[in-house]
Amino acid sequence: MGLVLDTVLSQNLFSYMGAAGATTAETTKRYESAVHKWIARISSLLVGKSSESRMAGILLVKHTTLQSPPIFVENASKWTTSLLNMFGKTDVAAVHVAALQLLLVFMDIVREVPELYREIASAQVPRMNQAVLALADKNSELVDTALELLMYSASWFPTLFRPSIDKTETLCLRMLNGSMARASGTTCKRAANCLASLPLVGGKVTVEERWFQYVLQTIGTIETCIDHVMCAEASVANAEARQIMPGMPAFADDFIVSIPQAADRITSMAELLVALLSRPVNVDVPIPVDGLVAVASKLALVPVRVANSKSNRAEFALVPLLAPQLQRAAIRIMAVLAIALGDYMQPFLSAVARAMTAVNARHLVSATTQVALYSLMQLYVERYGYGFVICLPKELIASAISDLNVQSKRQVSATAGSALSASLSSKKRGGRSRATEVADSEGASNMLQIQYTDVVYSALKTVLALLKHTPTVLNSSLRAQIDGQVLTLLMLEMVGGLSSPAASCSSDARYQVALCQCLEASIMSPDPWQKAVVPHAVSIFSAGLDSPSVAVRNACSEALAAIEPIIHARLPAQLRAPETEKDVEQEYVVPKAIFGSQASLSAGLDGSAFTEQSEPKHLSAEELHEQEVEEDEREVEANTKRFKNFSVQPVSTRSMSREKLQSQQPSATVAKPATSFSPAPAVPATAPAPSGTSMFASNKPAVSSTMPAVTPSTDKQQESNDEEEDDDIPDIVMDGSDSEDE
Repeated sequence: MGLVLDTVLSQNLFSYMGAAGATTAETTKRYESAVHKWIARISSLLVGKSSESRMAGILLVKHTTLQSPPIFVENASKWTTSLLNMFGKTDVAAVHVAALQLLLVFMDIVREVPELYREIASAQVPRMNQAVLALADKNSELVDTALELLMYSASWFPTLFRPSIDKTETLCLRMLNGSMARASGTTCKRAANCLASLPLVGGKVTVEERWFQYVLQTIGTIETCIDHVMCAEASVANAEARQIMPGMPAFADDFIVSIPQAADRITSMAELLVALLSRPVNVDVPIPVDGLVAVASKLALVPVRVANSKSNRAEFALVPLLAPQLQRAAIRIMAVLAIALGDYMQPFLSAVARAMTAVNARHLVSATTQVALYSLMQLYVERYGYGFVICLPKELIASAISDLNVQSKRQVSATAGSALSASLSSKKRGGRSRATEVADSEGASNMLQIQYTDVVYSALKTVLALLKHTPTVLNSSLRAQIDGQVLTLLMLEMVGGLSSPAASCSSDARYQVALCQCLEASIMSPDPWQKAVVPHAVSIFSAGLDSPSVAVRNACSEALAAIEPIIHARLPAQLRAPETEKDVEQEYVVPKAIFGSQASLSAGLDGSAFTEQSEPKHLSAEELHEQEVEEDEREVEANTKRFKNFSVQPVSTRSMSREKLQSQQPSATVAKPATSFSPAPAVPATAPAPSGTSMFASNKPAVSSTMPAVTPSTDKQQESNDEEEDDDIPDIVMDGSDSEDE
């Protein structure tokens, strides 16, 4: 049988069925004849009289179906009927388990093919569900496989599953009442997943209503169990409003039996909550987040309440033994809330932090609980960052950092005791034997120094999450403690090598990877008062490139690539876009906005005009235009004021030639004033008037033939007449300094 299966699997004998053009017509005919004989043979094995023949037929049909779906499509109805008839016969459990697994493969293919859905699913799925439920009631060894098949049947064929929903719910609750929590954790998980898939079936109750009802009943059942463990009775109002799962048996009268039973039921109900919150339902459902957080907090506080209780009840002596189980149930509920709800858990982060603190205070040296707690802390730090860490007490963070220490006090003390006894006994012998025994004791102490455990690994991952997401939460002392411990462990590996007693085994590769990642994260998020660890890190990562573990080599190479810019700092490549018109305008505006005159510009070049408050002001095009108009108006007003001190006299322009009039114009142009009158340069009275108008006279008088001219006062008129004899060009003398004209 094994040889036949190996041949079928290795040669893919049935993969050529239906392949067009793969072989010639004669070869295809011979191949189809051989396949027909094969199908007839394995079909006869399915209905054989012995258990061995039926097991062989099941295995051969399974691999034939997986290799050639066309063969299954042709024989699906016949093979499915043979498997269902097999459930009515008394047979060994292994044959029934194999038949259930083969039915699961059949249903997975049937739901993808519409023709088979109509022919096989509509006729065979209701019958299959009833047969599987009857088989699970008869044989407890088949419950796990039966629950898995029923779960997929409810998810894939919800309409066809409705006749079997009540019996399936009863079967699942029988597995979740606490009787199977210790015996088989896998059975509880599969029962929880199966029950969580029943809301998809619908029917008289909608998906949302059934799902919400299951959640409320689960919460009520957990609260009832907590009250029983704490020997407290709920009030009448709470008892009436509380919903519990139907069909749950009553607790035993003896508290030695009833309290562990309540703890097991809490564990089963926690698995059901995890399944309800994690499995998709394809519709929007109302989630009582406050109730879920409250029940998780109650579970976490049960050991604390018992420890602080002043009662001398004998029942409380069992609670410390069951505390890790209750705390792990609370941790699972809080973890699935973070995964399923996401940001909707933001208002409840403080309650979750208090529950974690309670678990850490009373974990009672349970390594499993401690690992679960650190994993939960890592999950919340990665998802919520500072929003969660600010609610977390510093003692919990310090506890995770202190667990990085891998020294075992018990073994170190035992080693010290053996070394002390060896030294005392060696005093009676020679010094050579004393030196040998001391060396042996030192080697033994080194052998027992490094002990990696799951607690150390979970603490490393938690510290790594803190360094990556919330590095500023860790103060300088905590950072120094982290760096010192990580560097010590890594340098022991680097310096010792494979021949050193401190060298780790090949199974410790994940610890080395976590240590390298912690050191890299510490370098990438440095503390202002952190000691220089980069030289040590470069040596450690360089030595890690020669590690026999691929994971360690990859981690070291990634770390070296990450800290390379720190060792050799350089500016990154910059891509600059071409300057736009707006950028050019801003370059023109900034100096003009800062410096209003030549003096302020000189002061700005010297650096004396800049203060802490002076910053360039960026102006838009409209603001730039308005500023230019205002500056022009101020300049015109200043020029107008300068001419008010001069007298304006009419001068004949007929005797002034045009060339001489143009030569009398000033070298610096004057802006056009806003009024209709603009002064003209002064000319002698005997100068002939030009035929055209001056460039400074924008409005020519219509009546008078004379034009206005600016002449100085009588005290300085003689000086202008003397200069007129030389070049006949009068000078314009104005009040004010030259700086004002500029």
